[in-house]
Amino acid sequence: MLQNCDESACSVREELAQQRARIREDGPPRNHFLASLPPAEFERIASKLVYVDMPQGMLLSEPDEPIAYLYFPEHGLISTNATTPAGESIEVGMIGREGFSGVAALLGQPEMQHTVVVQTPGDGYRLRSSLMLEELRQSPVLRAMVDNFLYVQMVTATQSVLCARLHGLQQRLARWLLTAADRSETENLQLTQEYMARMLGSRRSTVTVTAQALQEAGMIEYRRGRVTIVDRPKFETAACECYRIVKASHDRLVPKAELIAGSGLKPTRNGANSAI
Repeated sequence: MLQNCDESACSVREELAQQRARIREDGPPRNHFLASLPPAEFERIASKLVYVDMPQGMLLSEPDEPIAYLYFPEHGLISTNATTPAGESIEVGMIGREGFSGVAALLGQPEMQHTVVVQTPGDGYRLRSSLMLEELRQSPVLRAMVDNFLYVQMVTATQSVLCARLHGLQQRLARWLLTAADRSETENLQLTQEYMARMLGSRRSTVTVTAQALQEAGMIEYRRGRVTIVDRPKFETAACECYRIVKASHDRLVPKAELIAGSGLKPTRNGANSAI
């Protein structure tokens, strides 16, 4: 049965469907981390990667629960959230297709104290954390790549603490939206004001007023759960320096998308490799 959707929601779904349609079934991964692995390292894990759909709100790991899998998104965003016993939360990390979730498992920590959840819907690959840990012990190159990614996550988390303490909501909202756009590689974001408020640890009513001010200033457009950045240069001036600090570390250390050459191995939908 077909489900009705409003114009904005349908547009988001159509955009995601078009992105997925551009992926060849046997093509190289679109996740930057996987695509940047040297052929030998990628060859060892290609057959163990399993394609997964990642709907919005999907829990990837919970506090004090084992981190069974690492998730490598190809589309969509993943949030790492610090949560209080009362259910209040604030985002301390954001991951797009430049990286993966579950890095704590690679530090010998089978559990973590944060919640990891799919922020915007997409898809990607999962890999058992135990298998990745095994590969890390054999590959200095892979270890260096993981260390770089971990460092960027640490910079993001520490700047988030400073930002929440010292900067106003308009600066923080601009930083957060710009980062979300960078990680998802689109200026069109499927986000409700309620969700933005939860990620920023603020009240929805306050976020509503702030978003309206940014819209009136011609920096963004907001309608029915969809935020579009319409003037990025101007919008970047509205963000605090935390955005530029994190972006500089990210651009310096996180691998850019590259096609895998040499091995001819690609991850497939059922997790078995295919050589061409």
